[in-house]
Amino acid sequence: MFFLEFKRECVSYLAKNWVKERNRIAVRVFVCSSWLFPSVNICITQCRVLCAADELITSVPDKKDSLCQQDDQSQGGDIDIFRAGSTLRDIWCLVHSLMPLCDSAHSACVSRTFLRSWRCHPKLIFTEETLGLKRTEARDFTSRVNQILKNHSDTGVKILEFVFDDRNNVNTCHLNSWLQKAVTPGIEKITLFLPWRYREEYNFPCSILLDGRGNSIWYLDLTNCAFHPMVGFDCLRSLTKLRLYGVCITGDELGHLISNCFALEELQVWCCMELICSTIPFWLQRLSCLTVSECDMLRVIESTAPNLTTLDFFGEPVQLVLRESSKVKHLKVGYSYTPNAVSYAITKLPSIAPHLKTLAIYSSSEVFSEASNYYIPVFMTCKKECD
Repeated sequence: MFFLEFKRECVSYLAKNWVKERNRIAVRVFVCSSWLFPSVNICITQCRVLCAADELITSVPDKKDSLCQQDDQSQGGDIDIFRAGSTLRDIWCLVHSLMPLCDSAHSACVSRTFLRSWRCHPKLIFTEETLGLKRTEARDFTSRVNQILKNHSDTGVKILEFVFDDRNNVNTCHLNSWLQKAVTPGIEKITLFLPWRYREEYNFPCSILLDGRGNSIWYLDLTNCAFHPMVGFDCLRSLTKLRLYGVCITGDELGHLISNCFALEELQVWCCMELICSTIPFWLQRLSCLTVSECDMLRVIESTAPNLTTLDFFGEPVQLVLRESSKVKHLKVGYSYTPNAVSYAITKLPSIAPHLKTLAIYSSSEVFSEASNYYIPVFMTCKKECD
């Protein structure tokens, strides 16, 4: 049973100090004194919470009024700091959120107070490391995640990450159920890192973002899956950073995805092999940074985003149409196997982006040219400061 997996190391971990600067308030929690181990019921008998900012905010002066005083109604000396008020409850939840996932889950065995805090834990980061899995236990990934999510309240999740590989043998049905349970209103960051073979067999479900559940997301990072948003997709209005790596998505679908992301500031597209034409609409007023890399089928990048200032492109030369995005100041291009790419970039790109300040060119297949009177060896980087 999970309860029996609690280790003494967790006790020493809880005895450490946590310091978190947030709104100029430092929170220190000291957990100390005797630890009782009757059977598997672990009890904390003393606890002090100290809050400090520019001056002491609150203190716990005597044992009578102490937060450590045992709740007469709780069993086995359980600490109930929730009755002390919402401020202390928020502090305790904050401290709990700073702990690694595995230790945080273990601490839920200490008391009902910890358990209540765990059930609304804001960070659910599922990797072999955070789950405490050894290489020989890789196939236990699914059971561990199921057990953790079963004990979670389905509310309060701010950060959600799934990172696993082939040896974890995760079924896509389980992954869908995890996302359905954990993606709730108020979530802010989603990271999904899947093995290569999931690229075509797993469709990221757009349905989990409906009913307001995607409105609070500001960071979305998807790796090796398919994503097919439909016309009128309008679920990511707070999104500021989008990263797609190895995602099966067409140019039209990418347009559906970002067309209503009015807060978008940074867009990264890597190794999306179905992408042929990428069009960035002019109403993405906040978009300032665009990265497109190794999208082998890509032929055209067209952008009318008025405040785009940084553009990074790596791959075979494509048609670059900036229009209202001609204010680009920093342009970085990398051509892998195109001869004379440096000559092309130096002569053509500054005219496409007349306000260019920095042009960085990476090429691995340049040859000597008497006409241009320069020689760029393999893997040499050429940088030109433009007036």
